[in-house]
Amino acid sequence: SSGINAEYGDELEHYTDLKQGVILQKQSIPFMAPFSLLHHCLQQLAGTVEQSEQGGKSCLKVFDSVLVMQDHNKIMIEWEGSEMGDMYADAVLTLCLQIEANPQAIKQSSLRSITQDKDKTTFEDRVEKLLIELYGEENINYQPKLKYITVTLDGEKAVINLKSYQVQCSNESLHQMVSTAIKRLHNALTPVNVPIIPGYGT
Repeated sequence: SSGINAEYGDELEHYTDLKQGVILQKQSIPFMAPFSLLHHCLQQLAGTVEQSEQGGKSCLKVFDSVLVMQDHNKIMIEWEGSEMGDMYADAVLTLCLQIEANPQAIKQSSLRSITQDKDKTTFEDRVEKLLIELYGEENINYQPKLKYITVTLDGEKAVINLKSYQVQCSNESLHQMVSTAIKRLHNALTPVNVPIIPGYGT
């Protein structure tokens, strides 16, 4: 039999009468923690958070693609379905679940408390602590003797070299998220004597 093998979405419109559409994904989860704490943690995760209101409800947008809306005792996460969008949304969902599970612990382990702990921990320890806070302990593999940390999310892996603090990852979205988290930690610790990360400056 003969047929058309359209590997990419834009090929469908070229070879057939089919049109490529956009699927809006939504997920609602219980959330009793302060929305301001979520805002703070999303800043650590994504770097930039856009604030807005829709229908009188507070909204936060991260990665220019994932919308987080406060709705009484739950939050609604919306995003356009795609490989990159799904990765970003999964990272946001994981963070929300981490906060909801233990908001007090997350609050106490914020970047501010990490900087106050400078005499007891190394910068490597702070990187590990931040990544566990953002992605969950089960997704972090810290190898202090080999000087690297691996973050695993949706089957994708990002490897952080603890000597250069460079991130190696074939997935663009995961690479950006992990790099942003390390950059923000480094910037927060600039007054402290920590290694300079190439490309990030002071």
